[in-house]
Amino acid sequence: MPVSQPDVTINIIPAQTEISNEPQRVLFVGQQTSAATATSGALTQNIQNNSEEDTLYGENSALAGMIRAAKELNQITRMDAIGLDDNGGAVAATGDVTFVGTATESGVITVIVGSELNHKFEVSVADTDTATTIGAALASLITADTKAPITAANVAGVVTLTAVNAGLVGNFIAIKVTGAVAGVTTTIGAMSGGTTNPTLTNVFDVVGDTRYQTVIWPGVFATTELNSFLGDRFNVTNDVLDGVGFQTVTDTFANLQTLGNTEDTQTLVIIANKVVSETLYEGSAILELDDVITSQFGALRSKRLTKDANIANIVIATNGARDSFGGAAIASLPYFNTPFRNLPLIETGKGFTNQEAENLKTAGISRIGPNTAGRTMIADEIVTTYKTNAAGNPDPTFKFLNNVDTPSGAREFFFNNLKARFAQSRLTAGDVLPNRNMANQAVIEAVLDGFYLTL
Repeated sequence: MPVSQPDVTINIIPAQTEISNEPQRVLFVGQQTSAATATSGALTQNIQNNSEEDTLYGENSALAGMIRAAKELNQITRMDAIGLDDNGGAVAATGDVTFVGTATESGVITVIVGSELNHKFEVSVADTDTATTIGAALASLITADTKAPITAANVAGVVTLTAVNAGLVGNFIAIKVTGAVAGVTTTIGAMSGGTTNPTLTNVFDVVGDTRYQTVIWPGVFATTELNSFLGDRFNVTNDVLDGVGFQTVTDTFANLQTLGNTEDTQTLVIIANKVVSETLYEGSAILELDDVITSQFGALRSKRLTKDANIANIVIATNGARDSFGGAAIASLPYFNTPFRNLPLIETGKGFTNQEAENLKTAGISRIGPNTAGRTMIADEIVTTYKTNAAGNPDPTFKFLNNVDTPSGAREFFFNNLKARFAQSRLTAGDVLPNRNMANQAVIEAVLDGFYLTL
């Protein structure tokens, strides 16, 4: 070998840079149909932005509708899902829209099933049309909507609606009729009779050690399994796995208040949807499927917390331009006034009163309602169900969702960067030597101070 003197070695080593928080992940759990290609109970990761959910879970399934709603608002966050077949002993909910008489004029009767924005059916009625003809027209419109959460069958003007997914989920599909035609009487029967949800025991076993900052959980599912899964992950040794579960529940004010008082955890947010029961309107005040509402919230939250995501249209950044981009710093920004432009406005008088809203927040229940101009749906203060500490004493520490998001993001930043900074370092009680991987109390404190400044 050739002579090469003097002996010189110069290494190129990577720069010491700070580690960003882990990318956001959203996990959906919901019911699929017999058309699904996904295996029931399996975890599907990184669902693509090409309507893949329709094939995976059946395009008119509850789960596909949830993912579709989220992706309309957020196509940058990773979204995974666990699809569940209907329980073998489940019964599907049914309802009806009934027409009686013969039209003596032309007009339009509008029927909304589940979603004012996505499943509104305008039935054109001609003079002399019979009830059977009108019913057939409605059934035809519903059948043509391949993403509708219900099927329809007409018999002599009685249009029977059947939930696509069996179980309790169908009981909360709203029905509303507007418009009238002379000679024709319209009545509705609320969706009911759905029984038996899928088995949820060990549903999260397929997740392993994957972290989900957001878990979307159907409003009709009991929270036992969800609370156990997320509660165990809130503080773990030598890892960061915490996340928050979300669900929307339609019920009366009294029942929602009771529900909130039965829950007490910082890892659960329940959004209230007030029940409506009127002659031509049975269902929820926010005329949208409960689980779609939850999915929209999860999509917006995960986008807020995604580094450098453009969130100018979902936050008020007038006095803080840097807040128009997502990231860990947005964790401390309150959720109130977040716009939900894909939700229909609540009709005047059908939402919660101010006092009811305050009482619900005390019980740990959140709400979404119209802004003062009555033009857009926005979030109120978003609270968790946390009310007391382990000793049972009143504790406001984790009352608000942003009070959970903030320490969660800060902890992850410290965890990742401490791992990186001291990946192979000598701990000493004495002085540190230059150009050696060594650390003493002063060094560690200085590093921590730097992390604080970054945050």
